[in-house]
Amino acid sequence: SGALDRAWALFREAGYELETTNPAALAVKGRLLKDQAFASVGAVKRDLLAQAVAAYAAADALAPQPWLLINVAALTAMQGNRAEAEALADQVLDRIAPGQTQAETLYWLGATRAEAFLIKGMIGEADAALTEARAHDPDGYEDHASTLKQFGRLIAAQNGKRAWLDKHRPPASLHFAGHLGIAADESNGLRTQVDALLAAEKIGFGYGALAAGSDIIIAESLIARGCELHVILPAALDDFTALSVAPYGREWLKRFAVCKDAATSIQIAASTGPDQYEPLATALAAEMAMGAAKLNAQRLESKAHQLLVIDEGTGPFGGGLATARDGAIWAKSGHSQTIITAPRTASVAPSSMRQEGRPDRRLAALLRLDFEGLDALDDGAYARALDGEITPFLARLTALEGGPAQRQMQGNAQIMIFADPAAAALYAKRMLRLDPPRTWLPRLSAHYGLVMTMGAAFVGPALSALEDIAAAGLPGVLTCTENFASALQVRAKPAPRVAAQHVGDVFLRSSGRETRIFTLSL
Repeated sequence: SGALDRAWALFREAGYELETTNPAALAVKGRLLKDQAFASVGAVKRDLLAQAVAAYAAADALAPQPWLLINVAALTAMQGNRAEAEALADQVLDRIAPGQTQAETLYWLGATRAEAFLIKGMIGEADAALTEARAHDPDGYEDHASTLKQFGRLIAAQNGKRAWLDKHRPPASLHFAGHLGIAADESNGLRTQVDALLAAEKIGFGYGALAAGSDIIIAESLIARGCELHVILPAALDDFTALSVAPYGREWLKRFAVCKDAATSIQIAASTGPDQYEPLATALAAEMAMGAAKLNAQRLESKAHQLLVIDEGTGPFGGGLATARDGAIWAKSGHSQTIITAPRTASVAPSSMRQEGRPDRRLAALLRLDFEGLDALDDGAYARALDGEITPFLARLTALEGGPAQRQMQGNAQIMIFADPAAAALYAKRMLRLDPPRTWLPRLSAHYGLVMTMGAAFVGPALSALEDIAAAGLPGVLTCTENFASALQVRAKPAPRVAAQHVGDVFLRSSGRETRIFTLSL
């Protein structure tokens, strides 16, 4: 989950840090040191890598395994000890030679062989071994990504070239959007162009809405190609259908139902009420979809691409305001983008003809701070905790730069409201670097969504969602909703390389459904 300090604390509390005869404990110690090293620089990184090598080597001496020895070899190579690393790689290759029995999958044996060849500088052999490994598990994209990340580190340490890795990357992730003004019986031409784009960019995952016209055409193409379709809607399913599908005819309704049923997932950005067009919810859903495509590409060590279908309007993204906003945001990120111009062949009701959203609604990034164990105290213990540790910590927190636009209390927790996730994440990063209270570990949780104002306070379902996320939080990291993790990828300037780890699902009382949660290593 990225909570490395917490992991070390548990490891030490269990008495494992000084263990010398338990290979499992030594292997975990090597992993902790390895992760700590890659979060460090300079002499500290070199020292931690050396300690990780020693821990993995000790584990392998007690219970020899190829994965232990390849870690010793790879980390030795990253230290710059090439001759020693190559000798260790030869030992790995001997250990997994044909005829040897190993308690490991064919993919990981092949990937280990490829890594040993890479350490030895034998790129052709590494390429062939990785190709063979992937053939044993062609859809094991997360394992492939783990291998690619490790190979990237090795290549960087050896000052090598990594272009040969690109053919081994999992399929790309697509964000898609476009206008509604396409007649159902005149969609074949656009479909042909979309099919060609998906093939050329090797798309395997698609993220977007499912309105009549462009969205549905792109979704149909993704489904036909066997891609995962992830639908992110700005409103509840029935409300979205009534506003963005049904007015454009029965044919689009039938095609919408087919795509909906074939979707891998459907997320609802906000619940805005029937017959109510909410521009803020549309913006939120678009940010979630763009960010989700980028997060998935990052997770899989692959590529993110955007496809926009625009009309003949002036400007680089046509005349549609929402599509133009998506295009401009994506263009700033540096990821690739394709624009297809498709003339409007059907009329579209302007948004000004529909009921707009509430004037007291805002789109906000919410950060929640609470302290583990504080809620269980009686009055006397609570007062001592407040006077001794909590109040001094909060004073240091208030002095940090880049603070929130507003603070308010939610029980014993403090809620901080920011204009966007990037500002909230930066403040959380500064907060996590403060010396924490010795007894009461701070927990940070975050959400991005629609809130309403009531006097000077912010209220609404988004705050109860934040409380649900906090219940699953870990000290030392920022735990957040998928809304926040996704939007952070598009609202930061530039988008940060934040390590986002999916750690589970949490039931939200406000929506009556589960949402994915992530930890962010800032």
